[in-house]
Amino acid sequence: MFSVQPFEAKELGNASFLVADPDAKVAAVIDPFRDVDIYLTHAEKLGFRVTHALDTHIHNDFVSGARELKALAGTHIDPLQPDADLALGSFTLRALHTPGHTPEHRSYLVLEQGQPKALFSGGAVMVGGTARTDLFGPASATRLGLESLRTLQVRLRGLPDEIAVYPTHGSGSFCGISGGAGHETTLGTERLTNPYFMTTEVMQFLARILDQHRYPTYYEDMGAINTAGAPLIGRRPAPPKKLQAGDVAQLMKDGAAVIDVRRGVDYDKGHIAGSYCVGLLPGEAFSAWVGWLVDRRRKIVLAGGNDRQNQEAQRQLLRIGFDNIAGTLDGGMEAWEASGRELSTFETAGIEDMARWIISGEEVTVVDARDDHEWGSGHVPGAIHMYVPDVPHHAHDIPTTAPVAVHCGVGYRAGIAASLLEQAGLKRIIHVNAPYEDWAGRLHLAETVPT
Repeated sequence: MFSVQPFEAKELGNASFLVADPDAKVAAVIDPFRDVDIYLTHAEKLGFRVTHALDTHIHNDFVSGARELKALAGTHIDPLQPDADLALGSFTLRALHTPGHTPEHRSYLVLEQGQPKALFSGGAVMVGGTARTDLFGPASATRLGLESLRTLQVRLRGLPDEIAVYPTHGSGSFCGISGGAGHETTLGTERLTNPYFMTTEVMQFLARILDQHRYPTYYEDMGAINTAGAPLIGRRPAPPKKLQAGDVAQLMKDGAAVIDVRRGVDYDKGHIAGSYCVGLLPGEAFSAWVGWLVDRRRKIVLAGGNDRQNQEAQRQLLRIGFDNIAGTLDGGMEAWEASGRELSTFETAGIEDMARWIISGEEVTVVDARDDHEWGSGHVPGAIHMYVPDVPHHAHDIPTTAPVAVHCGVGYRAGIAASLLEQAGLKRIIHVNAPYEDWAGRLHLAETVPT
């Protein structure tokens, strides 16, 4: 009997899996993250040996931990060819070629006594979705879209409904749109409810799978990093170095990026001018946003967090190959002020503030930092649409005659956008830290973009 232990990287919307034979004490890790201590600690606790590491595809969103496992535990990392079997105790893993998300994509079928029991599907099957096919550019997106359709309708056709499915990509992943939370489902459930399984007409399927949200720019070189192999970081990287305020100021002059990991409302009360407001919050894509906005070659300083938060931020950044972490601001904002340096502040606005401005016609420039799909589903009349990653390039288009109030869907991305507006030189910035649906829907202010 096999067992499955998921390991989630919620900031990426991903999961990896340790599949084991508890009796034989052997295990394999499917799609391992780079911080492999999570698998080794779990395996050691149960007395397992991690003998193999298998990636379902060349990842664009995180660094594979397969090389780390090989270096630390002697794990075999040779990829299985399509239809090849790997015996692991009492069960077998069979590699299935399931292209679509990527050309080489494999899913791993668990067989017990020759019978299919589970499928580690990577991005081929997600809960309520399937992974995007446009990561290699528009020229191949349609071809891979057709491969995805064939994978769902033909390549997986012979598998029974009752087998468990464990997808790597899930809700919150920029690698695809998932219709549900979690990293476990059944093939039968997906066949009945997943719109990608249910859409069999070619043009309709392509229209659906090609209509994707934008993805972070760090994806563009991640495939090459995984192909070449990222530098080894060891089982437990040393905690970030603690830096004095003067050191941080000099690093900023030299081009370092300061990432403030606090909540947006705390950032608003006092922060280092020119820093990035990217909160290390549950359920938010901390590392993906850093990877979208900061060149991986820049040095990074973490600010505002305690030791535990700084180490978690480091872990999440190492997962995406951002290794150039110079350290953390020791003592936080208090130390910055104590050194004689000023803190910058933003006004924080809520539902009542937005209602007052709009109803009274008060002179405020509203910037909507949501993505194109969200904007198209409804927005405040007169607002300027500027998705977060576009702010550094188009902030100069925003009128500066009135205060600028920036909002998003909840408030998290608005905080990021506000910090980018400050970097662009804007002075009167208001961070709207309130759910868009609460104030726009209540006031019936949202207009929909014609389609």
